[in-house]
Amino acid sequence: MKALRVELKAMTASFRYPMFAVSYQPTYKVPPLSTIYGLLSAAKGEKVHVWDLAIGYDFSHEGEGVDLERILEYGGEKKTKPVSYQGSNIVQRQFLYNCTLNLYISDLDFKKYFEKPYYTLLLGRQTDLAMVTRIEEINLEKKNNVSVKNTMIPFDGKVPGQIVSLPSDFTDEPQRKPIEVRPYCIVESEQQIDIGYFDSELNKGVCLHEFDNKGKE
Repeated sequence: MKALRVELKAMTASFRYPMFAVSYQPTYKVPPLSTIYGLLSAAKGEKVHVWDLAIGYDFSHEGEGVDLERILEYGGEKKTKPVSYQGSNIVQRQFLYNCTLNLYISDLDFKKYFEKPYYTLLLGRQTDLAMVTRIEEINLEKKNNVSVKNTMIPFDGKVPGQIVSLPSDFTDEPQRKPIEVRPYCIVESEQQIDIGYFDSELNKGVCLHEFDNKGKE
């Protein structure tokens, strides 16, 4: 199949665990799917839904560290009351350093969006700026028993890795709602999946995430 391969680089990246809000904020070692679809939406300038296209990716970094960050806290006792400033706090935030994201996209029209992104491209927070370094149209070959690593795949109990329950995407409402929360497996070391795609130019396997119009993968 024809696909677009987009390479992005960033000095730092951080993908915060959703259940950690204070004190220490660790990062996942690869971006969740919702981060990828947020990146696509930023490039296009409008919401890109999970059923609009298929995506695959792998992510690598050269190191990691922990930074001290001052945050401003807001809140209110009741929903009827306006949000008010509560004060500031200091948290430890883990980050990844010298990062590279290889992104595979089934919709070739995204070439023009990544050539001139509508919004700033981020790999995490507003300070985690990403830059497009390469865009290429390639052929992906569908194969059995494909090796993948440094990515996130749907959990099926066959591949070892960190198991997480995460939204595949979020709505674009002011108060975002999660879409299709499901278990995923973070694959850092090389592992085989039953069915995948193969990038012969880079000699690597790709797990392509494809959803139908009901949001099911």
